[in-house]
Amino acid sequence: MLFKNKTLQYVFLVGLPLVVHPTSSFAGAAEEIASPTFDLNNNQYRILNLPILYPANDNRTNMMLLLSDKGLASIKAFEVDKMSLWDTSSGLVPFYPTELTQASENKIPNKRAFYDANDHIYDERCITLKSGAEVFLQQVSNHKKISQDEKSSLLEQRNQIKNCQQSIPLIQVNTEWTQSAQQYASYLNGIILFYKANYSSATKIFTAISQIDEPWLKETAQYMLIRTTLNELYSQSLGTYGDLDTQKVDQALLKTFFNRITDYFKLYPKGQYVASARGFLRRGYWIANQQDALVKEMIWQMDHPRSDYYNLDMSTLAAEIDRKVFGLENFNAKTLNDPFFLAIYDLMYMRQSDSTQYRPISWSELNAQKPVFKEQPELFRYLQAVHLYFIQKKPQDALNYLPKQKPNSIQNYLELSQYTLKGVILEKSSDKNLVEQYWDHLLAISANPYQKALAEVALAIYYKNTNNQNAFLGNHSKIKQATLQKAFITQIADVKALESIITAKDSSADKKNLALYTLLDKSLMTQNYAVFNKAYTTWLPQDASEYKAYNSKIKAYKSEPHFEVFVWNGHEITPTLKCPKLSTLTAGLEKNPKNLTYRLCLGEYMRNQGTALENFYGDYYYGPSFSQPKNAFTGETFSRGEVYKEIIKSNSKSELQAYALYRAVMCYSPSSINVCGGKEATKSTRKQWYAQIKRDYPNTTWAKSLKYYW
Repeated sequence: MLFKNKTLQYVFLVGLPLVVHPTSSFAGAAEEIASPTFDLNNNQYRILNLPILYPANDNRTNMMLLLSDKGLASIKAFEVDKMSLWDTSSGLVPFYPTELTQASENKIPNKRAFYDANDHIYDERCITLKSGAEVFLQQVSNHKKISQDEKSSLLEQRNQIKNCQQSIPLIQVNTEWTQSAQQYASYLNGIILFYKANYSSATKIFTAISQIDEPWLKETAQYMLIRTTLNELYSQSLGTYGDLDTQKVDQALLKTFFNRITDYFKLYPKGQYVASARGFLRRGYWIANQQDALVKEMIWQMDHPRSDYYNLDMSTLAAEIDRKVFGLENFNAKTLNDPFFLAIYDLMYMRQSDSTQYRPISWSELNAQKPVFKEQPELFRYLQAVHLYFIQKKPQDALNYLPKQKPNSIQNYLELSQYTLKGVILEKSSDKNLVEQYWDHLLAISANPYQKALAEVALAIYYKNTNNQNAFLGNHSKIKQATLQKAFITQIADVKALESIITAKDSSADKKNLALYTLLDKSLMTQNYAVFNKAYTTWLPQDASEYKAYNSKIKAYKSEPHFEVFVWNGHEITPTLKCPKLSTLTAGLEKNPKNLTYRLCLGEYMRNQGTALENFYGDYYYGPSFSQPKNAFTGETFSRGEVYKEIIKSNSKSELQAYALYRAVMCYSPSSINVCGGKEATKSTRKQWYAQIKRDYPNTTWAKSLKYYW
């Protein structure tokens, strides 16, 4: 079977060379949950997140939601890939943390200069390749003391610097040029050395230029001394695996770095680089392992978005905080004395975990934080409600900390979080009709795509739990997200619902094809042969053999189910043991489902089709799923391993039994892992099968080919 795996990339765009390692986003998670689900009632870490403040979310998601509520971040609805229903693997909710951060931008622009915000560059020294060139070209072009020929030469030289990896020779400064042109050429040499990571030589040039009278060069060189020292400091502080080793930090160089920032602010308190220079403070505090100073600087930035020193970038801030604060090896929660950081910490430590090294925050520890939240009492009451519900398992008590009245609108992510948690609690205790009305109300008052998508998820879960399949059907269904529709069809829909989708005039071809594939797959695997035969003869496309999913020659079929797996013309095991084509085989099984030859042949079909269906239905589905969906198809799941056992136990010596013995042994070849389904056979049983075929059927090619049992 063909699968499509979505590569998960947690990109930490933090301004210095990329180092990927587990962060405290995973605190409380014994292991990352790799099977994403539509689930609101969960506090175990999930790779797919919800637009609410929740323990199950990645830290970065919770941070972005709080940053939005603080008026700092604007979170747009990211564009969901438009795919066929068969290919659909993700929607707006739930989402990957990186999808949310990449869809976020500053609500209040920062004042940083010399920064290519749209470039995915992981090395600090390289982030100004474009913006630095633009400013340089502008300065040279407008300079009145530099001749046109000198300008052309300088601009040509700067345009040759395109990346940090290229080998660029230093410029030979022409002594016949004007003094200004020579100074700009020297500056370019400093830039070349900087990008080549020759920091000591670059420092000498920038130091010299910082003493000249050319205003732009003088200030820019002073600023570049900060960057050069920072990069030299960081490069010398890396451990064996490329991560920061605080034991290797050169304290003298660290002091020089901070002094250079101080010098710049003294010389240029309103300089063009003040925001960027102050941003380097955070990196210095991180390298210096000064968590308290780092957190305080971040808080100052969040509290002063109108300042000329404001330098936060919302698309990267969450990853920076997660790595450089919560991801610190010696992270100390006692340094947190701000609602933003404490809320993230509290949610992180209200996760479910099997790890012996993890302990959730206690009720008394949480309540001790109340004074810190005096300006944000609703946020604190929500955190208390989360603790009561998830940690203390007291849902009714948790309700006392949530708003009593049903709102007419949702103004922020905290309100959405309160509403959602209350709904989750009500689902456990209230009348089912009231619960549906509650989620319907959220859908009705939804003011943005995230609220609407979350309401759909909540309703879909409710419909699943109450087995209201009709609510998913038809164009009037409230469930519009493709991932939810797909999950319903592949995991919840029963025979009646699937047939309804296939025959409905308002069903799209995508829906019909997915429903048909699911119906064929599940009915065959659960041995509902009458259902399978009806679907096969009535709805299977005449050119089913052309439907090969991504391998289809017809472009339109590449994004549709691979119906060709149901096109099987039979198989000749021996001249006297032959299997008919699939439609003939299942017609025979409908009349005589216990026929061992037919059953063995169905096993041959499963084996010959490359295990397309053999690994049990549902394997073709990728994307978030409903947690613990009830199997809507009755019947025992077919397993060729069990068929072989039935034939072996028949005690009727025959070619059929010889082949069954051979296949039963081969089920465990060569890894001793059962690939045929059914109950695991002990090694002693496999040994008996091996001995039996050697004893009873010594002259068969099957017995002769077996050298081992596994």
